[in-house]
Amino acid sequence: MFMKKEDPQWDKGIAHLRGYRKMNGDAEIPLMYRTPNGFPLGHWLHGQKRLGRRLDPKRQEQLKSCGVVIS
Repeated sequence: MFMKKEDPQWDKGIAHLRGYRKMNGDAEIPLMYRTPNGFPLGHWLHGQKRLGRRLDPKRQEQLKSCGVVIS
C-alpha cells in the first residue's frame, strides 16, 4: 500500500471527522453532510469506507479510533 508523506485532503478529513465526533458523539455522518466551512465530510468519509482494507493500516487505525467501522 502506498501512502503519501503529506496528504492535505486526508489531514483535513480526519481533523473534521474528529471534530464531528467530539461534537456529536459518533461518526454516523450523512453522505451529504458538509462542515460549517464547506468541507464535504460525508463524501470524504464515504470514499474512505469504500477503500476499506485497501487503506494504509495507519489510516485504518485513525478511522477506527473515531468510531468508523471498516469492512
